[in-house]
Amino acid sequence: MRHSDSLTPEELADFERNREGRLSSRQWLKLITEPLTTLLLLSLPLILIAGRYGAAGRILVLALVAGFALTVALRALRFARVKLRYRVLFAEPPQARWKLWRRTSLSTKTGEPLRFHHRLALKSKLKPDQALHVYYIEAGERRILLSLLPQKHAQADLAEPSDSFERAGGVVFAE
Repeated sequence: MRHSDSLTPEELADFERNREGRLSSRQWLKLITEPLTTLLLLSLPLILIAGRYGAAGRILVLALVAGFALTVALRALRFARVKLRYRVLFAEPPQARWKLWRRTSLSTKTGEPLRFHHRLALKSKLKPDQALHVYYIEAGERRILLSLLPQKHAQADLAEPSDSFERAGGVVFAE
């Protein structure tokens, strides 16, 4: 998403749902399946070894699958009730590209930095001090960036919260 381009269909769907105070299907699926890749990679050796132990190994593999299903179910419940937050934030000066481990950081109008631990929004080039429409959630001690769009974008009106945003449990920060 660049400043003058139109939004992709995924971004449009994200903003359409976010402005109503809800997660889009794509965002919800990414959030609930996030730990599965790590869990599968960590348990793959155990699954391969368990295959040598016959019935006991199959029971162990079934227990792992049940654990994966429980993890997904609990995350689905957790993120089904999450409150979206809307805020106008400002881009900070860009970090060096080689600093891949750096978290996305934006700041409030007063200069208070907000760091995002995870990002579902598509990567975009941001100009320093550029005002952005930002939707995010707070899950425990983590902030997760859902979507963002510069205020001067041609389709910026699609990013503003609708009248039903707060009725759906969304939180609007007026600064």
